[in-house]
Amino acid sequence: MNRIFLLSYALLVLNLNLKGQASLDSLLEIGAYNDVILLASNNLEKDSTDILSKKYLAKAAFLGNRLTLAKKHALDLEKFGIDTVKQRQNLMRIFEAEQNYPLAVKYAQKLQHFFPAQGYYTRKMAEYHLASGYPVEALKLYHQAYLIEPSDINNVTALAELLNRNGQNNLADSIVNKSLLAEPQNLVLRSMAVRIKMALKAYPEAISHIKFIEGQGVLTPWQYKNAGYAYYMTDTLDKALHYLEQSLHNEQSPELNYYYLALVHTSLKNTEVAKNYFNKAIEAGISGHVKTYFHHLAGFDAREEKYGDAMEKLDLSYSLFGDPESLFYQGAYAESRYSNKQKAIQYYQRYLNECEDLKCQQIEAARERIKILKEYQFMQSKSK
Repeated sequence: MNRIFLLSYALLVLNLNLKGQASLDSLLEIGAYNDVILLASNNLEKDSTDILSKKYLAKAAFLGNRLTLAKKHALDLEKFGIDTVKQRQNLMRIFEAEQNYPLAVKYAQKLQHFFPAQGYYTRKMAEYHLASGYPVEALKLYHQAYLIEPSDINNVTALAELLNRNGQNNLADSIVNKSLLAEPQNLVLRSMAVRIKMALKAYPEAISHIKFIEGQGVLTPWQYKNAGYAYYMTDTLDKALHYLEQSLHNEQSPELNYYYLALVHTSLKNTEVAKNYFNKAIEAGISGHVKTYFHHLAGFDAREEKYGDAMEKLDLSYSLFGDPESLFYQGAYAESRYSNKQKAIQYYQRYLNECEDLKCQQIEAARERIKILKEYQFMQSKSK
């Protein structure tokens, strides 16, 4: 009788456990994570050794973005050696979300040892090093991930992007070209190829990739902008205009779009339209290129012999950005504006003084102009 009772009791407990498990599974399936957390927590209050409830609690907390709770139980389960890989995967993501990159790296390393044929976890370590401000180490890890799994497009593009950012575009180009031989239809690779070809100033090749992408659908504003600039650089101004105008749709930061449009209209001799776009680029300007827009506008004034207006724009550029180039051009325009060349000499000399510790492009030209103007002044004084 006792034996029958014990057997019946065991079957009842097993049935209740199975029902409880099915209930938790159903709640997880419909995304009722808080309910799973509540039920599993109640079970653990009754029995702190209930590993199954701890597993459900860790999973529901992770899926429900209750990361502190998920971390606590995942660490417990890892310590007990239960679902170790899954817990480490979740812990890596939790520490990533918390921006605790050293611990994220620690778990990515553990997972890489478990999956040596996959480049994913090495690539994640590279991401964490890059986010922590260690680009050299990140580049090495991206390269390792690529060597482990060169067919993974994510490894290819991650490595190529960092090489591109570091100015190592020839190496990035060879890596992307190799992948394109295997996957010529891949639009992610094509887009990366556009970025690299633009950096290499290989504009016809960039256009070729853009045409392929466009043939598969609509370009992004970034792709339209690059297409426009590439056509401008290959002197195909009508297409440059078309693509740059398209690039303004849904563009959140249109500064360079306006600048490129200004350049195209300058080439088309649409002076007033070009001026308008240069002014728009200044208004939208957040980059270090803004001084260049002032230089272009000053150039328009100078061509109309409005040297005072030109110098005012350059003076504003210099006051805003402290760029020595403005001083050089002020010297050039002062030559035409004033019969006494001393003002021009002063601008050129200021330019040279500011360029002592800088790599300025017009140093030799400024020295030559000072020499010529001083000779001119001497000859003028001799003739009096």
